[in-house]
Amino acid sequence: MLIGGVLLLIDLFLPWQDFGNEFSDAVGVDASFSGWRGVGGVLVGLLTIILLAWLIVRLASVNVPLPVSTAMTAAIIGTLILIFTVIKLLTILGDEATIWAWAGLALAIVIAVGSFMTVQEAGGVDTLRQEASTLSSSVGAAAPAAAGPPAAEPTTTPAPPPAPPPAPPPAPPQQAESGASEAPAAPSDAADGAADAPSDEPSREQGS
Repeated sequence: MLIGGVLLLIDLFLPWQDFGNEFSDAVGVDASFSGWRGVGGVLVGLLTIILLAWLIVRLASVNVPLPVSTAMTAAIIGTLILIFTVIKLLTILGDEATIWAWAGLALAIVIAVGSFMTVQEAGGVDTLRQEASTLSSSVGAAAPAAAGPPAAEPTTTPAPPPAPPPAPPPAPPQQAESGASEAPAAPSDAADGAADAPSDEPSREQGS
């Protein structure tokens, strides 16, 4: 797969279309286009560069954390390179496609076969299916968490209890004072009567 990626990257710089004729050759005009021409060619070139970088990192034993496994990465990159190479070739059919265009398609098939062999070493297509289902479930579980917790229902505070009625005003102190002043009056009258009684007795003795 590494050799196929290197050869495909080199092949993209070669003429995939050649519109040259005797007139263009006579005036020295280059009427050829490389494999990088068009959106399909650019995508094939970028994916090939990504593939080579990923393979070099693996060979260097550099641990790069990826959300998918090695088999899934190889399957995705290899499949995309083959798909966009076929699209590129279909867009230039009938427009003087050269042998280098067909060589590019053959190299893309080699890369796809190498990706399939990597998948087989990891456990086959069933492993990819299990990983895909795991990724889809994890993404589905992460979506509600990213949306945030549900809004809390508004809590209504209970109304405060009614205030107690005001206490009645205290009784006026006049009645208590009048009752207290009249109570000692009786002893004073009794004392006056006792004082008058001895004074009457001498007068009675003189009369007799």
